[in-house]
Amino acid sequence: MTTPSRESVAGLYRHVGRMADLYGLVPLGECTGARPWHTRGVYFFFDPEEPSEFAPSIGRIVRVGTHGLNSGSSSTLWGRLRHHRGHSDGSGNHRGSVFRKHVGSALLARDGTKHATWGIRSSASREVRASETEIEKRVSEYLGRLLVTYVPVPDEPGPGSMRGYVEINSIGTLTVERNRWSRPTAGWLGHYSPAGCSHPG
Repeated sequence: MTTPSRESVAGLYRHVGRMADLYGLVPLGECTGARPWHTRGVYFFFDPEEPSEFAPSIGRIVRVGTHGLNSGSSSTLWGRLRHHRGHSDGSGNHRGSVFRKHVGSALLARDGTKHATWGIRSSASREVRASETEIEKRVSEYLGRLLVTYVPVPDEPGPGSMRGYVEINSIGTLTVERNRWSRPTAGWLGHYSPAGCSHPG
């Protein structure tokens, strides 16, 4: 596979910028189901505190993702973003969002602390979830500040989904950007994530 060039990175930012002009670029915390979301698409998160020479006015793309690539999946774009956002009171469920799990793990690592149940199992009792409330709220606060837009890709879920193609190639291009040009600041939370905040999920 050919390594993406500077122009490839710039082109991706231009295209996503055009989508932001069409569909909006808003903090995740302000997103609701009332917005006219397309049913399927690939989403892009920008961190306005992370500079990028390719989008100096809005920051660097720090995560790309999609939803429901398995055949027969009924997952929607907004449904996926809603899981990432959490609830209006700041609570959330990191077992339903890999992004939330990674951000919570990064926050714990940055603070030099651990939580015995964070990221463990695909479900948990009410008591366990109650013990994770503070972390979930910190995750919601962090994610709520990130700006999000999307590229509509209305294909059916399945192994040949174009959404999967757009997602993985966008991640590859942005990984080159991060390593060669718009390097993250020293304080970027992604440095502490075991998976990195621009990975799919």
